[in-house]
Amino acid sequence: MKVVLALARAELKLLLRNKTVAVSSLLMPVLVGLWAGYNLPDGAPPATWAITLSVQLLVVLGFTVYFAVTAGLAARREDRYLKRLRSGEASDAVVLAGLLTPGVLLGVLQAVLLLAISIGMGAPVPSPLPVLLALVLGTGLCVGAGVATSARTSSSEQAQITTLPMFLALLGGVMAVIAGPRWLLLPGGGIGGLVHHAVTGEGDVLPAAGSLLAWTVLFALLAKAWFRWEPR
Repeated sequence: MKVVLALARAELKLLLRNKTVAVSSLLMPVLVGLWAGYNLPDGAPPATWAITLSVQLLVVLGFTVYFAVTAGLAARREDRYLKRLRSGEASDAVVLAGLLTPGVLLGVLQAVLLLAISIGMGAPVPSPLPVLLALVLGTGLCVGAGVATSARTSSSEQAQITTLPMFLALLGGVMAVIAGPRWLLLPGGGIGGLVHHAVTGEGDVLPAAGSLLAWTVLFALLAKAWFRWEPR
């Protein structure tokens, strides 16, 4: 645990020094989330708030978790920091846990902050279990996708391009609230479906959670198969 915490502190410092990653993973999600909430009219119905809360959660997971993981691992690999860490006594799992912890914790904190602000602005208090499932499974999905995408990303700057398809697939999950079950086929569909159920009580938890779990497992397998510790 001490090694994980030490690596996490070092990774957080490196993340904050990179202006591109810092702005994208810390400032952008909060600004977009606040903008989505403040633009709602007074007395907005629960279905409208469900869309807003889905957007907020997906933006946080997309920027703070997925983008930060992708850009961070790509940068650490290209400067051979990953290779040096792997040559030490810590196992591969410990090294990755330390490097991934800052993005995960920041994402969770931002999601809780935006939810609290939205409730203060008039959003219905959602059911806790579906929201927790969306946050936990969504975080796992974005971590797995970030590790996998980092293998196809040569620098933190290039991450702005390689992460774009996944961003679109995540935000497309908001359509799960509008267009029905077929949008559960997208990675973000399960997140949108769970948040919609948590706010309105409509829809089923199991299909949404099952879709999200299936995507999480798929990205975990891709991450295991593709991840590289050093440049080609």
